[in-house]
Amino acid sequence: MWSRSLLLMGMLAWTTPAFAAEFFGEFLYWKATETVDWVLNTNRDPLQQYIDYGSTEFGFSPGFRIGVQQSGEWDVRASWTRFSTSTTASESGDLTAAFLGGKNSQPPAPQLYFDTGQLEASIDYNMIDLDLGKAFQLGESLRIRPLVGLRGGMIEQSFTTAFQAEYDSGGSTSQRNIVETATNDFWGIGPKIGIENQYTLRKTEHLELNVTANFYMAYLLGDWQVHDVTAVTQIDGGMTSTSSQVIQTSPRDFGSLTFQTIVGVQLKYGHLTATAGYELNDWLNQCQIFTDASGPQNNDLLLQGLTVRLAYNF
Repeated sequence: MWSRSLLLMGMLAWTTPAFAAEFFGEFLYWKATETVDWVLNTNRDPLQQYIDYGSTEFGFSPGFRIGVQQSGEWDVRASWTRFSTSTTASESGDLTAAFLGGKNSQPPAPQLYFDTGQLEASIDYNMIDLDLGKAFQLGESLRIRPLVGLRGGMIEQSFTTAFQAEYDSGGSTSQRNIVETATNDFWGIGPKIGIENQYTLRKTEHLELNVTANFYMAYLLGDWQVHDVTAVTQIDGGMTSTSSQVIQTSPRDFGSLTFQTIVGVQLKYGHLTATAGYELNDWLNQCQIFTDASGPQNNDLLLQGLTVRLAYNF
């Protein structure tokens, strides 16, 4: 009986494919690019008229990606990408608010303009990928891995502007202060395709040096929730009044197309793999906020910068 059991176990071991697991973590140092006009700075003098647009500008911020991959005849990989960034800006002069609620709350004639303005903007990015791929060795140096999968997640954006004006109104001093918050919250899920390429530059018994170039595309069926709320504080002769305005925007449901590229250098030593490269994520038509400066935005959101990956396989 024991001999039969040992024989059966041996047959199962022979017929069961070998699997390898890999855990990885990535450090991201990305810059977000999404130009949104939030203020117009002009000149009251008709002979020297100009308009200067104040737009959002983000710097580099850290993020991370973590995941696990199981390799066999087919590879299955799951990962989570988390990135958050924010920025501030300020302007002074003869200002006109670009977002619609602020534009509708400009000071009355003859003032017409705000004196100072501030911006706080943020982007919160959370995305989950599930991939199924199969690797092919083309010659001694080139390895490709086509894949299909799913991508889903959320991109939440917030733009808060504040404007202040102080002016003479019928012999007394008046003030108008406003705070406007516009949000652009997206979530979606959809199919993903891609191809990962690896070319070996040098390989020894324990060490392997490769260059990598990966390309992906995803189409997410998405939903946008766009909100725009403005709070107005008016002070006339010591009397304070408050009001608010809500810009009604219907939810938007359509597809979101995104492209991703990662190019880097990879070093393998034993069970460890380290990769450093440049990554670009282009989300088409991601910002759907309406402004009085340039109408519906439909701006692309670009996330790009350094990606450093450390993986351990066993």
